[in-house]
Amino acid sequence: MNQQILDSYGSTFLDEFENKAGNNIFLYNIFEGNFDQSKEKKYSKVEFINFNCIKHQKFLKFFSPLYEAKGVKIVQKMNSNNKAEISIKKDFRFDAIKFSYKVFAINYIKNLDLNGSYLIWTDADLRCKKNFDIEDLALYLPEKNELMSYLGRNSFPTNNPYSECGFLGFNVKHESFTDFLERMTEIYLSGEIFSHQEWHDSWIWDRVREEFQEKKIKFKNISGKFSNTEHPFVNCGLQEFFDHLKGPERKKRGQSFDSDYVG
Repeated sequence: MNQQILDSYGSTFLDEFENKAGNNIFLYNIFEGNFDQSKEKKYSKVEFINFNCIKHQKFLKFFSPLYEAKGVKIVQKMNSNNKAEISIKKDFRFDAIKFSYKVFAINYIKNLDLNGSYLIWTDADLRCKKNFDIEDLALYLPEKNELMSYLGRNSFPTNNPYSECGFLGFNVKHESFTDFLERMTEIYLSGEIFSHQEWHDSWIWDRVREEFQEKKIKFKNISGKFSNTEHPFVNCGLQEFFDHLKGPERKKRGQSFDSDYVG
């Protein structure tokens, strides 16, 4: 998160995590920009990590000057008076810059001494609803022979479905863990991302997962029978402990919509 997210809804997540997470679960808050540690609340289960990632800085240097890489499309057409009209449109599916932070943050944190078998990525717009421990999350983590657990979707969006990536569980002891994350960042740094059908991270996570599945690497789709829903997070069982406020309307409301729950 950054300071704006922290002030808006991130601090709610951190406070709830501190109060409800078991003592065997620890949170790294990957923080973009400067923050005054002396002014932050003191947490025993949360550590702020400055996002000082050289690889990501290199990616931004190469591609952030490009409007297209931010999902901006400039369209010019002739009107009825034979004069050019220019319109500017924004499409989140092609905002490679915005959605690059998650990919590089996960790659960045892998170099820390994680002191455990699992690493879970969650977005900052999470609500913790009740006390939880590692045993409560075991069902949603990869098995010993699996590299990653994910919230797969097979029919949302309708035309080009992609996973909901607000929760990713990694088996850090899997022999391909590092290779998988390095492959993700390689797609960004090389510019290969701009050859893909869509440029947001959910699309790329799916494509790289498929690459590794072709190598017989196993993954775990925790959406189960809810893979055909828009919001599998709040249907697969995780909703007992968490709510994911994905999108501006859920953040504004402070909880998911009743219509999100289909189980």
